[in-house]
Amino acid sequence: MSEMPEIGKISPDIFRELIYPRLGVASQDVLIGPRSGVDAAVINLGGKAVSLTTDPVFIVPEYGWERAAWFAIHILLSDSVTSGLKPKYLTIDLNLPMSITKDQLSLVWQVIHDQCAQNGVSIVTGHTARYENCSYPFVGGAT
Repeated sequence: MSEMPEIGKISPDIFRELIYPRLGVASQDVLIGPRSGVDAAVINLGGKAVSLTTDPVFIVPEYGWERAAWFAIHILLSDSVTSGLKPKYLTIDLNLPMSITKDQLSLVWQVIHDQCAQNGVSIVTGHTARYENCSYPFVGGAT
């Protein structure tokens, strides 16, 4: 087996050995399932193709809060676009550092809202909290 990477995604070898054989219950509705290095899948939901994606929420305060939030949401939406299907719904989990202020969160969330609205995406659920030992740039995940 390959060794774990120092940083970044696991290797295709580790994916094939550890992840791929253990994907829960097999389903005929999974049209395009998990693949190494790919964050999108396609399922059959009542005769319609639905794309699901997941990624970390990546916020870099050094970009400035507006720009950081803009990049974060577009990184998330781009995975859906690569599936060939338009993004429509978003679930978002923000595990924020203790250092974030209400004003900073307000600005980040306003940009996320604005970009979702401009791209026809509804935020349908999520989780937002501050925790010890959370740090930038990875502050959660989204699907």
